[in-house]
Amino acid sequence: KSSPVEREAPPTGTKREPGSEAVVTMGLTRKELIFAVIIITLYLFLNCFLNLLNRWALGLYGLRFPLVMTASHMIFGSMALSPLMLLNEQYASRHAVVIQNDWKGLSIIAVMNGFQIACNNASLTVMELSMNQVIRAAIPVLVAIIAVCVENKVPNKSEVACLGIISIGVMLAVWEESKNALMGIVLTVVSSVMQAIQMSVTGRLMSGKSGKLNSFQMTFYTGPIAFVTLFPFALIGEFHVFFESVADKPIATFGFLLGSCCVAVVYNVVLFQSVGTLSSVGTAILGNVKIVMLLFLSSLILGELNGWSANQYLGCVLTFAAAGFYSYIKATAPKTAPAPPAPAAPAPSLDQPRLEGPGHGFKKLADSA
Repeated sequence: KSSPVEREAPPTGTKREPGSEAVVTMGLTRKELIFAVIIITLYLFLNCFLNLLNRWALGLYGLRFPLVMTASHMIFGSMALSPLMLLNEQYASRHAVVIQNDWKGLSIIAVMNGFQIACNNASLTVMELSMNQVIRAAIPVLVAIIAVCVENKVPNKSEVACLGIISIGVMLAVWEESKNALMGIVLTVVSSVMQAIQMSVTGRLMSGKSGKLNSFQMTFYTGPIAFVTLFPFALIGEFHVFFESVADKPIATFGFLLGSCCVAVVYNVVLFQSVGTLSSVGTAILGNVKIVMLLFLSSLILGELNGWSANQYLGCVLTFAAAGFYSYIKATAPKTAPAPPAPAAPAPSLDQPRLEGPGHGFKKLADSA
């Protein structure tokens, strides 16, 4: 069986289908390519829809319980997948092995994922979705800093220039907003840092000690841990707010929770699948596309961007231009060739002399036989 990269050449006279060379070069079969396109499309649609829904409900409509909402999303996803995970023999037979081998990584991902989503949702109660997305466009800067500290990966001059322009653009866009929504900016930055760490850990764990974990397993295992982590904070901080909302707007409150939970469980599966399907560079490029789409939709549907100043527009343009160029540099960078293996030591010959010890001199192995 040939590998995805090194396929056997077809026999002479065999007709190639149009575009088959491109598919082979990419290391993807046609089915894998179609699957990747479906995952990208679902990710963009679900992410935009969920962000717009959360901004409208939490910020504009007044359902201000982001922690309750996020905790509900986490546990609902795990419960929705439990029939598949518990009744399917392929999944059920691996529960003990997965928990025993990967419980630390799963716990880190669950806590990071729960808190980064909760912080991001909380920021939408006090700031515009468009400004939230501009700040999140600085994630490549955070990832680069983490790579320097953890992996000793130092960016080259072109990457440093792009990261510097991204930082300047975000600061220009956020400077005036900081006077009105400082807490929203802090929450978004914390969420972005946690997401950068979480995505790094997730990519490694999905090919972890107990074998590759798919998106259903990641959602099922991380949901209860994220719920248990968030529930005490939701109980302390939003207990009265939630029950007041239930008393005043029962249909809107439960309708929003149930609807957003259904969308979130599908989105979480697609999110984990996109990490396993796409490379880190592909994920970064997809993130930039998503941010641009959200800026357009938030302006069209929610009427945002109307009150922005010239400096904020300039910062937005600088951020996205530099982020796009940074993704291009990473995508076209030459891959580092692996170091050649060390030559094996030659096997001892029967005619090779052997040192017998002090006073004995050399003796041939053949003589000792």
